[in-house]
Amino acid sequence: MNSSLESFKEDIRAGFNLLHIDTSSERAGIAPMDSAITRLVKLYAECHNFAKDIGRSIRFEIGFEDQSVDTDYPSDFKDKLHSVLARLIDLKLPLPTFVVAQTGTKVLETQNVGAIMSAPLAVRHSIEQLASICRETGVALKAHNADYLPAEEISILKRSGISAINIAPEFGVAETRALIFVLKELNLSVQLERFLELAFESFAWKKWMKPNSQASDTDRAIIAGHYVFGTERYRAIKSVAESACSKNGKNLDKILQAAVERSIERYVEAFSA
Repeated sequence: MNSSLESFKEDIRAGFNLLHIDTSSERAGIAPMDSAITRLVKLYAECHNFAKDIGRSIRFEIGFEDQSVDTDYPSDFKDKLHSVLARLIDLKLPLPTFVVAQTGTKVLETQNVGAIMSAPLAVRHSIEQLASICRETGVALKAHNADYLPAEEISILKRSGISAINIAPEFGVAETRALIFVLKELNLSVQLERFLELAFESFAWKKWMKPNSQASDTDRAIIAGHYVFGTERYRAIKSVAESACSKNGKNLDKILQAAVERSIERYVEAFSA
């Protein structure tokens, strides 16, 4: 809890204006719901008060449990949400802007394996109920793990009443693949091998793998690539690539940014339809 609070405080100092608090996990695994809610409210209050003390105004997004392939049962979700909001109101704290629910979206490897892919009509029905519960309490429903969804499924989320979606690993993988393409195109085989080794040995791919996965080491490195972008070893690899790009009249950062922008645009277009 102390470590989490210090991390949140650093985010607030750095200018973040929306914090996501999810206390569903603990050292031993999934936290009991009562403990998760108690911790969530405590962190929420401490972050709100800290921001207020330093003259900042922040908003919150909250979640209760680890993402699964299925949707929440509306009655269970309603009970959890009402429990959290009642405690926040008792403490005279502002309501969260977003509440994350189980929306039939789940990422494994580079696929979405959530129920929205196999049973979209059933998922839509459940999400509509979850969204209605959120609206009744004055908060907005948000979906996590929306990566790798086709346009139709993205649109289903919006039409079902979801106000926002969260995508992250897909954008990191898009940048990783763009980097690999550049390294191959420029014949930087040494840098390519070093990057794939660095990414694979981070083992950051482990949490994304399917049971009994057939993914190759290269597949795993691509899944984990964005986790090593902040390392010195990666910066050394990138520096060589930047120099080679410059000699060919190209800008590496622009190439990587364009790859991410293409992925973002796909979601903007589908979610706005």
